[in-house]
Amino acid sequence: MSQSQDPAYDPDQVLAKPRVSFWRKLGGGSLAISLIIHGIILAVGVVLIVGIIPPPPEKVVDFMAPGGGGAPQSSQQQKKRANVVKSNASRVAAKDVVSNFTLPDPEASSDMSALGALGAGGMGGLGGLGSGAGLGDGMGAGIGAGIGTGFGAGSGSNPFGMINPNAGALEGNFYDLKQTAKREPTNLELADVKEAIRDFVTGGWREKQLEKYYKAKKPLYQTKLYIPVMPASGAPEAFNSQNEVQPSRWIVVYRGTVTPPKSGKYRFVGVGDDVLVVRFNGKHVFDYGYTRPTSGTRDDLMEQPLVKYQYEATTTWNKDLQGIGRGPEFRAEAGKAYPIEILMSELPGGLFGAVLMIEEVGVQYQKDPLQGAPILPLFRLDPSAPKQPSKDTNAPPFDPKGPVWRTVEDGGKLGI
Repeated sequence: MSQSQDPAYDPDQVLAKPRVSFWRKLGGGSLAISLIIHGIILAVGVVLIVGIIPPPPEKVVDFMAPGGGGAPQSSQQQKKRANVVKSNASRVAAKDVVSNFTLPDPEASSDMSALGALGAGGMGGLGGLGSGAGLGDGMGAGIGAGIGTGFGAGSGSNPFGMINPNAGALEGNFYDLKQTAKREPTNLELADVKEAIRDFVTGGWREKQLEKYYKAKKPLYQTKLYIPVMPASGAPEAFNSQNEVQPSRWIVVYRGTVTPPKSGKYRFVGVGDDVLVVRFNGKHVFDYGYTRPTSGTRDDLMEQPLVKYQYEATTTWNKDLQGIGRGPEFRAEAGKAYPIEILMSELPGGLFGAVLMIEEVGVQYQKDPLQGAPILPLFRLDPSAPKQPSKDTNAPPFDPKGPVWRTVEDGGKLGI
């Protein structure tokens, strides 16, 4: 039977649609539920955030500088200062030392701004390093109560040379054997560094052998070597490398061409703490110190047995090395040019020293009262000279009126 024939079928009721409110047409039921749920979540989130994050601390304004007015030292600076008083136990290079040692007066071109870092307000004179009590009175106004006024900020003196080129000086370059030219560690131990220096000295002093090591950006220009004792940090300070180099296992190499004031036979006399080697006209003519790179090699031309001079003032070197060493004779003629190379080095760190004098064979010199050793002139390339040292300074006396050698251009006629 069809639907049209069913008596209960009402087509008007089948076709009629239920009424829907405008709010429900917009989806009001779902939206309301969603808004309520999101509102609850947002409220819970706000409560959690407020409970977790503490209120900002109250800002306190303090106009006092840290430490009562001075910037605190970095750990690197503190370690550097600690290294100043460290010394090799087998060679305390300044025990029982008190003096008036003063470095050469500066020339106008010798001002070294880097030296200000040697101490707070300068080294105050590199004090006594002893005065009968080990390392003196500490780091107060220098190390102890002696070694003169030394050199420091503003003094302009620099025992490693002048900062500006000087036609009358040897050119010196500073190398750190602890790091490569790219400032990566070489991992060389003390024995390795000694071997590297030996290879350089006995291998012809070739500059190429040092190219793999760190080199200070600028050279210094030297006219004399007279450094009885100073902190090993003085060398990197002087070459403005104190921020890149720790004060040990470094070398300085000076090069130039010189001519003597008159023809004659000469000897170099001196000492290095730790190393001092001189090559003159292509031959080694001096090698004496705590470490001798040419010792036991065919390049060792030092007299055997070694002749040593002891002076009243050189108490430490007398004790540790039985005095200052004397090299073999060599001849130099006035008017001829001779290449010269000088290497000095500090190995373990702590203290450093180097002195180079020259003796003309056959000349009579004044005698030191201790053992009658000759009081010799410094090997120097200008007429200036340091002040005479007093006793117990570890600084040998010298003849201030000694002859002055001079440098010549590399194109000069070489000696034979």
